Amino acid sequence: MRYVLEDIEVGNLSGEVRKRGISERQRVRVVLDTLDDTLPLAQMAEEGGSFAFLAEEPDLYSLSDVRPE
Repeated sequence: MRYVLEDIEVGNLSGEVRKRGISERQRVRVVLDTLDDTLPLAQMAEEGGSFAFLAEEPDLYSLSDVRPE
């Protein structure tokens, strides 16, 4: 079954889903479209943690690799 929830605050999302009788154990697919662009892309990437693994990766290049022109 397909439901479209429009203009829902993130904090109210679980309540809106519950109102429609969807069990909290039900598996769902979620696609999010934000209605405003107040969160910069770089901040979203950092808070999402997608690139956290890079903190443990060794640096591939250093200043000694740079050739003067």
